[in-house]
Amino acid sequence: MKLLSVVAAMMVALVALTAPARVAAEPQAPAQTPAPAQVPAPAQAPPPTAQPPQTAPAPARLPFPSGAQQAYIDLQRVANESSEGQAANQQVQALSEERIRAIETRSVELRGSQQKLQQNANVMSAEAQLQLQRDIDRLNIEVQRLTQDAEAEVAELQQTLQIEFQQKLVPAIDRVAASRGLQFIFSVGDGGLIWANPALDITTDVVEELNKAAQPTP
Repeated sequence: MKLLSVVAAMMVALVALTAPARVAAEPQAPAQTPAPAQVPAPAQAPPPTAQPPQTAPAPARLPFPSGAQQAYIDLQRVANESSEGQAANQQVQALSEERIRAIETRSVELRGSQQKLQQNANVMSAEAQLQLQRDIDRLNIEVQRLTQDAEAEVAELQQTLQIEFQQKLVPAIDRVAASRGLQFIFSVGDGGLIWANPALDITTDVVEELNKAAQPTP
Protein backbone atom coordinates (compact mmCIF):
# COMPACT_ATOMS: atom_id res chain seq x y z
CA MET A 1 0.00 0.00 0.00
CA LYS A 2 1.13 3.56 -0.58
CA LEU A 3 1.98 5.11 2.76
CA LEU A 4 1.46 8.70 1.67
CA SER A 5 0.54 9.70 5.22
CA VAL A 6 4.24 9.77 6.08
CA VAL A 7 5.13 12.28 3.38
CA ALA A 8 4.33 15.41 5.37
CA ALA A 9 6.39 14.23 8.31
CA MET A 10 9.22 13.27 5.99
CA MET A 11 9.26 16.73 4.48
CA VAL A 12 9.68 18.20 7.98
CA ALA A 13 12.47 15.75 8.76
CA LEU A 14 14.36 16.52 5.56
CA VAL A 15 13.96 20.27 6.03
CA ALA A 16 15.54 19.93 9.47
CA LEU A 17 18.36 17.87 8.01
CA THR A 18 19.14 20.14 5.08
CA ALA A 19 18.51 23.50 6.70
CA PRO A 20 21.57 25.67 5.93
CA ALA A 21 22.94 28.54 7.91
CA ARG A 22 20.74 31.59 7.38
CA VAL A 23 22.05 33.66 4.51
CA ALA A 24 19.97 36.77 5.12
CA ALA A 25 21.96 39.92 5.75
CA GLU A 26 20.99 42.17 8.63
CA PRO A 27 22.04 45.83 8.40
CA GLN A 28 24.21 47.27 11.15
CA ALA A 29 23.76 50.70 12.69
CA PRO A 30 24.94 53.53 10.41
CA ALA A 31 28.54 54.56 10.90
CA GLN A 32 29.17 58.10 12.18
CA THR A 33 31.66 60.36 10.39
CA PRO A 34 32.62 63.99 10.97
CA ALA A 35 31.96 64.76 7.31
CA PRO A 36 28.49 65.54 5.97
CA ALA A 37 28.47 62.37 3.94
CA GLN A 38 26.52 59.60 5.66
CA VAL A 39 27.89 56.09 5.48
CA PRO A 40 25.18 53.43 5.21
CA ALA A 41 25.49 50.23 7.17
CA PRO A 42 26.87 47.24 5.32
CA ALA A 43 24.76 44.21 4.77
CA GLN A 44 26.31 41.82 7.27
CA ALA A 45 27.68 38.60 5.87
CA PRO A 46 26.06 35.49 7.32
CA PRO A 47 27.89 33.24 9.76
CA PRO A 48 29.63 30.10 8.53
CA THR A 49 27.37 27.25 7.59
CA ALA A 50 26.29 25.14 10.52
CA GLN A 51 27.68 21.65 10.77
CA PRO A 52 25.38 18.74 9.96
CA PRO A 53 23.27 17.68 12.95
CA GLN A 54 24.82 15.12 15.27
CA THR A 55 22.70 12.04 15.70
CA ALA A 56 22.69 9.48 18.46
CA PRO A 57 23.80 5.96 17.58
CA ALA A 58 21.01 3.79 16.24
CA PRO A 59 19.50 1.55 18.93
CA ALA A 60 20.27 -2.15 18.84
CA ARG A 61 17.94 -4.05 16.54
CA LEU A 62 15.58 -6.52 18.16
CA PRO A 63 13.92 -9.48 16.45
CA PHE A 64 10.71 -8.34 14.80
CA PRO A 65 7.72 -9.96 16.55
CA SER A 66 6.28 -12.84 14.55
CA GLY A 67 2.84 -12.05 13.16
CA ALA A 68 2.96 -8.35 14.05
CA GLN A 69 1.02 -6.20 11.59
CA GLN A 70 1.94 -2.80 12.99
CA ALA A 71 5.31 -1.05 13.16
CA TYR A 72 6.74 2.42 13.56
CA ILE A 73 9.45 4.48 11.89
CA ASP A 74 11.63 7.43 12.92
CA LEU A 75 11.68 9.59 9.78
CA GLN A 76 14.30 11.96 11.17
CA ARG A 77 16.66 9.03 11.59
CA VAL A 78 15.93 7.92 8.03
CA ALA A 79 16.90 11.38 6.76
CA ASN A 80 20.02 11.50 8.94
CA GLU A 81 21.30 7.97 8.36
CA SER A 82 20.38 7.12 4.78
CA SER A 83 22.87 7.79 2.01
CA GLU A 84 20.17 9.71 0.13
CA GLY A 85 19.49 12.01 3.08
CA GLN A 86 23.18 12.60 3.74
CA ALA A 87 23.80 13.38 0.07
CA ALA A 88 20.94 15.91 0.10
CA ASN A 89 22.40 17.57 3.19
CA GLN A 90 25.83 17.81 1.56
CA GLN A 91 24.37 19.44 -1.56
CA VAL A 92 22.61 22.12 0.46
CA GLN A 93 25.65 22.73 2.65
CA ALA A 94 27.93 23.06 -0.39
CA LEU A 95 25.63 25.56 -2.11
CA SER A 96 25.18 27.57 1.09
CA GLU A 97 28.93 27.80 1.71
CA GLU A 98 29.59 28.83 -1.90
CA ARG A 99 27.04 31.64 -1.75
CA ILE A 100 28.25 32.77 1.68
CA ARG A 101 31.80 33.11 0.34
CA ALA A 102 30.56 35.30 -2.51
CA ILE A 103 28.62 37.50 -0.09
CA GLU A 104 31.59 37.80 2.26
CA THR A 105 33.89 38.86 -0.59
CA ARG A 106 31.63 41.80 -1.41
CA SER A 107 31.11 42.58 2.28
CA VAL A 108 34.86 42.88 2.83
CA GLU A 109 35.07 45.32 -0.08
CA LEU A 110 32.14 47.28 1.34
CA ARG A 111 33.67 47.49 4.81
CA GLY A 112 36.96 48.67 3.30
CA SER A 113 35.23 51.49 1.44
CA GLN A 114 33.34 52.53 4.55
CA GLN A 115 36.49 52.55 6.62
CA LYS A 116 38.24 54.68 4.01
CA LEU A 117 35.45 57.24 4.09
CA GLN A 118 35.38 57.30 7.88
CA GLN A 119 39.12 57.80 8.21
CA ASN A 120 39.66 60.26 5.35
CA ALA A 121 36.44 62.26 5.20
CA ASN A 122 38.10 65.39 6.60
CA VAL A 123 40.86 65.44 3.97
CA MET A 124 38.89 64.27 0.93
CA SER A 125 37.35 66.67 -1.52
CA ALA A 126 33.59 66.83 -1.76
CA GLU A 127 33.74 65.21 -5.18
CA ALA A 128 35.88 62.32 -3.89
CA GLN A 129 33.54 61.81 -0.94
CA LEU A 130 30.55 61.74 -3.26
CA GLN A 131 32.16 59.16 -5.54
CA LEU A 132 33.16 56.95 -2.62
CA GLN A 133 29.66 57.27 -1.18
CA ARG A 134 28.23 56.09 -4.50
CA ASP A 135 30.57 53.09 -4.43
CA ILE A 136 29.42 52.26 -0.91
CA ASP A 137 25.77 52.48 -1.91
CA ARG A 138 26.39 50.26 -4.93
CA LEU A 139 28.22 47.62 -2.88
CA ASN A 140 25.56 47.69 -0.19
CA ILE A 141 22.83 47.03 -2.77
CA GLU A 142 24.93 44.29 -4.36
CA VAL A 143 25.43 42.50 -1.02
CA GLN A 144 21.70 42.65 -0.34
CA ARG A 145 20.92 41.32 -3.81
CA LEU A 146 23.43 38.47 -3.45
CA THR A 147 21.88 37.57 -0.11
CA GLN A 148 18.34 37.51 -1.47
CA ASP A 149 19.42 35.46 -4.49
CA ALA A 150 21.25 32.99 -2.25
CA GLU A 151 18.22 32.50 -0.01
CA ALA A 152 15.99 31.85 -3.01
CA GLU A 153 18.47 29.46 -4.62
CA VAL A 154 18.99 27.43 -1.44
CA ALA A 155 15.23 27.24 -0.84
CA GLU A 156 14.68 26.03 -4.40
CA LEU A 157 17.34 23.34 -4.02
CA GLN A 158 15.82 22.19 -0.72
CA GLN A 159 12.40 21.87 -2.31
CA THR A 160 13.81 19.87 -5.22
CA LEU A 161 15.71 17.54 -2.91
CA GLN A 162 12.65 17.03 -0.70
CA ILE A 163 10.56 15.96 -3.67
CA GLU A 164 13.27 13.61 -4.92
CA PHE A 165 13.73 12.09 -1.46
CA GLN A 166 9.98 11.61 -1.05
CA GLN A 167 9.81 9.79 -4.38
CA LYS A 168 12.44 7.32 -3.17
CA LEU A 169 11.22 7.03 0.42
CA VAL A 170 7.63 5.92 -0.16
CA PRO A 171 8.54 2.92 -2.36
CA ALA A 172 11.19 1.89 0.18
CA ILE A 173 8.59 1.92 2.96
CA ASP A 174 6.20 0.00 0.71
CA ARG A 175 8.78 -2.73 0.19
CA VAL A 176 9.57 -3.04 3.90
CA ALA A 177 5.85 -3.11 4.75
CA ALA A 178 5.21 -5.83 2.17
CA SER A 179 8.13 -7.95 3.37
CA ARG A 180 6.91 -7.72 6.99
CA GLY A 181 3.23 -8.18 6.17
CA LEU A 182 2.35 -4.87 7.82
CA GLN A 183 -1.04 -3.17 7.81
CA PHE A 184 -0.10 0.03 9.69
CA ILE A 185 3.10 2.03 10.15
CA PHE A 186 3.22 4.82 12.72
CA SER A 187 5.61 7.78 12.61
CA VAL A 188 7.70 8.71 15.64
CA GLY A 189 7.75 12.44 16.35
CA ASP A 190 4.28 13.27 15.06
CA GLY A 191 2.79 13.36 18.55
CA GLY A 192 0.58 10.30 18.18
CA LEU A 193 2.95 7.55 19.36
CA ILE A 194 3.34 7.47 23.14
CA TRP A 195 4.99 4.08 23.54
CA ALA A 196 5.80 1.08 21.38
CA ASN A 197 7.73 -2.14 21.60
CA PRO A 198 11.26 -1.32 20.32
CA ALA A 199 11.15 -4.55 18.33
CA LEU A 200 8.51 -2.92 16.10
CA ASP A 201 10.95 -0.21 14.96
CA ILE A 202 11.56 -0.62 11.21
CA THR A 203 13.64 2.55 10.80
CA THR A 204 16.85 0.67 10.11
CA ASP A 205 15.05 -1.59 7.62
CA VAL A 206 13.91 1.47 5.65
CA VAL A 207 17.38 3.05 5.77
CA GLU A 208 18.90 -0.17 4.44
CA GLU A 209 16.22 -0.41 1.74
CA LEU A 210 16.91 3.17 0.64
CA ASN A 211 20.66 2.57 0.59
CA LYS A 212 20.24 -0.64 -1.38
CA ALA A 213 18.07 1.11 -3.96
CA ALA A 214 20.66 3.90 -4.27
CA GLN A 215 23.47 1.51 -5.19
CA PRO A 216 24.29 1.39 -8.91
CA THR A 217 23.08 -1.67 -10.76
CA PRO A 218 26.05 -3.87 -11.80
